[in-house]
Amino acid sequence: MTKKIPGLVLAAFLLAGCATDPIETAGDLATVPAFRTFKVQEERLIFPEQIPEGQRDRIASELRAAAVGALQGRGYREVTGSEPADVLVVLGAAARTTMTEAVEEDLSKHINPVNTSVFDASSGDTPSDASAPRPPGIGREGDLILYILDPATQRSLWRASSSGAASTPGEALRKARSAYRSMVNKLPMAGG
Repeated sequence: MTKKIPGLVLAAFLLAGCATDPIETAGDLATVPAFRTFKVQEERLIFPEQIPEGQRDRIASELRAAAVGALQGRGYREVTGSEPADVLVVLGAAARTTMTEAVEEDLSKHINPVNTSVFDASSGDTPSDASAPRPPGIGREGDLILYILDPATQRSLWRASSSGAASTPGEALRKARSAYRSMVNKLPMAGG
């Protein structure tokens, strides 16, 4: 489990303040039909830098588990495979790098070299480790999004999102779980 947490650092910063910032919603819950089952149709993660595939998979797994756990906590049941679902769920997370004013001012005084090795497959460069410590004044923030879709039309019935920041992977995961719970708590209990 401790190996999963460093991979969450990057995602964590995207989820960060989600638990304390207000949850924004779109769509009228009165028009969402009562449902008992759901299927996660898609998961999208966007990072400001390339990260190793295994680390990306761990982050995706932790975020998915947080969302599915929140839905199950309200009595909804996840279906898999070819079993039909009452609604489809789409999960999204996006991270961005932030800088304090002092860092931004200092960087603007210099010309930043561009690493073109990403265009050279033989360079041997590997993706950066998202759990590596960041210099002072540089952090992460991001967004979590949860869509409820009609399985027949693939149209959005309802959406919730939250934005924030976190300073550690553990804090980010706690905030992601809390944000997904807050989002899902806006939905009626399963079948009701």
